[in-house]
Amino acid sequence: MDLSILTINIVNGLLWGIILGFSAVGLTLLWGVMKVVNLAQGEAILLGSYITIIFFTSYGVSPLIGGIVALLLGMVAGVLVYWGLLHKLVGKAEKITLKIEMSTLLAMFALSIALFNTYDVIFGSEPRGLGLWGIGSSYVRFWGTTIRTNILLADLISVISLVVVYYFLDRTILGKSIRAVMQDARAASLVGIDPVKIKLLTSIIGIGLTVFSGFMVLLFESSITPEAAYKYAPLGFVVVVLGGLGSVVGSLVGGIIIGLVYGGAKVVVSLFNPEISDPIALSTAFIVLILILLFKPEGIFGRKG
Repeated sequence: MDLSILTINIVNGLLWGIILGFSAVGLTLLWGVMKVVNLAQGEAILLGSYITIIFFTSYGVSPLIGGIVALLLGMVAGVLVYWGLLHKLVGKAEKITLKIEMSTLLAMFALSIALFNTYDVIFGSEPRGLGLWGIGSSYVRFWGTTIRTNILLADLISVISLVVVYYFLDRTILGKSIRAVMQDARAASLVGIDPVKIKLLTSIIGIGLTVFSGFMVLLFESSITPEAAYKYAPLGFVVVVLGGLGSVVGSLVGGIIIGLVYGGAKVVVSLFNPEISDPIALSTAFIVLILILLFKPEGIFGRKG
């Protein structure tokens, strides 16, 4: 095996894993607080990517500004999703039953299909990107590999965002209220925390961050198609389960692990048949999920019980 190829894939897997971990933070918050499995995770990520592309190609707005716009519009989408889909199902429920979970699952599945078909109609199956800006004209040398500065920018923003989210959840009153509702909504309400407001806030933050991560995904991928949702949604679930439900640190660590596993598997399979390296690498990530569910179902940073 050519060591340079191995090194390139390890570095790319690490850098991609950080972005993957950040893209899963919104999912872990929704799942942890409201027990909502966001099956529209991939489409929400692509929403941020397409918003950035539209503002850049149609209005000449810098993708950096477009990313901020994506975050703001994602937060608005969080409000709409909560009041339009989730409030009647989980808003006032002190305990989320299996019936409620299945109802939210179907609701988010319907949203996923609607968004995917909308993207397909508007943008088609052709790759869309930021042109030369997205590909990047500058590179840096790192560990014997050449890396686009756009990827490093995406990782830097992801890490800074993760630190901000961690600080918010760990050090602020609102963040601690979210964690309290995540652990026990009924007990939280007894000490004066309004679970409805916290669930609304969680939807705003969770979906807003997911949409915002689409900007980082776009910088890493250079171009996207609607089918990318089928890649990022399932990997997001793997990352959340691996890292531990509700854990920001777990999302980052889980993302890095899956990124490295995916990259490593792709290298090995490419030695025999490069054409099937992507699907086999994706399957390998799900093998990791199965092992985690069997031996440590609460995840690396999750709580038992």
